[in-house]
Amino acid sequence: MARHSSPRGRAAARGAASTPGPLGLRDQLVTGLMLLAGIWLVVASWFLRYPFGDAAVDAQRNETGVGIVLLLVAFARIVRPRGWLSDLIVLLLGVWLLVAPALIDYGGPENTPRVAQTNEVVTGIVLVALALVSMLLLFRARRMSPEEAG
Repeated sequence: MARHSSPRGRAAARGAASTPGPLGLRDQLVTGLMLLAGIWLVVASWFLRYPFGDAAVDAQRNETGVGIVLLLVAFARIVRPRGWLSDLIVLLLGVWLLVAPALIDYGGPENTPRVAQTNEVVTGIVLVALALVSMLLLFRARRMSPEEAG
């Protein structure tokens, strides 16, 4: 079988290889951002200098637990790209961070450091957005041909 190659064909192939499709974006960019968000949740209390009160410790434990689960999901996505279930887990983690300051109460609004509440709400919004973008990219990739989804 003869193989024909032209400069135009190679350039088109290079252009196609350098432009990731929805699955490539989902697997690389979104998973990388989830990994960074997980790391942030684990170390945020030190960077943001939470006080050593009971409420701040409770907030730190919550963030660390969510961060560890998020890191495990992100690592699982790196090892083997996952379907919608990993996105659903990240979405639930984000929703949990959004509602946790109100549900857990961390010793009362007057005792909970404002920085901890703000960090949880902002990180929750980021996780919800990442999960929704990842679901959208997965949906688009499943509607495209395998070559385009790449």
